[in-house]
Amino acid sequence: MSLWIDNDADFAQLCRQAAQYSRIALDTEFIWSSTFYPRLALIQLSWDREHCALIDPLTISDTTPLKALLENHNVRKILHEAPSDLPILRRWCGEALPTAIFDTRLAAAFCGLGLGCSLNKLLTELLQITLAKSETRSDWLQRPLSDRQLQYAAEDVMLLPEVASHLQCRIKDLGNWDWFNEEMQMFSRPDFYQQEEPENCWRRIGGSGNLAPRRLAILRELAAWRETTARQLDKPRPRILKDDQLLAITNLQPDEISDLRKIPEFWPKNIHKYGEQILEAVKRGQMVPLDECPSIPEMNISLQVYRKRVSRLQTLVKKRSEARSIDPALVAPRREISSIIQAAENRTWQQHPLMHGWRKELLGETFENLIKNNFRE
Repeated sequence: MSLWIDNDADFAQLCRQAAQYSRIALDTEFIWSSTFYPRLALIQLSWDREHCALIDPLTISDTTPLKALLENHNVRKILHEAPSDLPILRRWCGEALPTAIFDTRLAAAFCGLGLGCSLNKLLTELLQITLAKSETRSDWLQRPLSDRQLQYAAEDVMLLPEVASHLQCRIKDLGNWDWFNEEMQMFSRPDFYQQEEPENCWRRIGGSGNLAPRRLAILRELAAWRETTARQLDKPRPRILKDDQLLAITNLQPDEISDLRKIPEFWPKNIHKYGEQILEAVKRGQMVPLDECPSIPEMNISLQVYRKRVSRLQTLVKKRSEARSIDPALVAPRREISSIIQAAENRTWQQHPLMHGWRKELLGETFENLIKNNFRE
């Protein structure tokens, strides 16, 4: 039976005990439906099949013991899909900067099992164990948790240390251990957890590619306002304004509150709450000097040439990656290949992530020369 931790004293004792081990496993359960930030509902901690603790974050007031554990260089923290769990844990326990992370999902990508390998698939592949996933969509904020929820929460984390051991052996046998450890360092850098600047949020709004610079300036102001508001109120962005509503307002450029009623599905209560702020954001965008308005970078090559270059780089990445049993999607996803093609056109390719660290070492001089010579034949 797992140990239930719901007070500061037991929590501090547990973290001190965990710090005596060379590695521990961590997992979380959270709810992310009606808030901007995920709501942490449960923390699971284990160091083997016999020792598992379920921590109730709703009743813990002193989070510093976990902060110290996350920052302890001598304790390897094993998680599956660390990019999901670590930002939540870090936010909960005082902006901790985690060290010594072992992400089993990324580890699988370094030893031929694929970047998209689920934990259940790893358990089946490495330990011949298959777990039921009946509680995936449970209400983890309810109290008390059911016996089935408690069992579900404990099972994954108790088996993680064994999964990590198998993956570590495979990675070392393939000669990829140093590269894997280099990749894990990203979790110890503050910039990994840095939120996107609100003024840059317009870039991920689909449908903005054909907008003129003036309208992009308006969209930038609207998207920045929405982002800031959503964070302050801890509400999902669509609860403030949906993406298509941002675009509709950008194109309409309303002057009065009454104009906002023309926006599809714009609830009257939200017009009442945010109408004046929206009009102010539109006005700010209209006032930006034309030479300071944002623009979408244009590719100075034809679509046919661009596709040929993408295909050439993808082929090279696939060849080099598979020779080392590393998932090509981890080495260079399509968006990175697209961006380095653009960087090559702008002569800024040397600063690109693919030109640094283990990726540069893996892809080699052929890849670098293709970029350096701008694909000239």
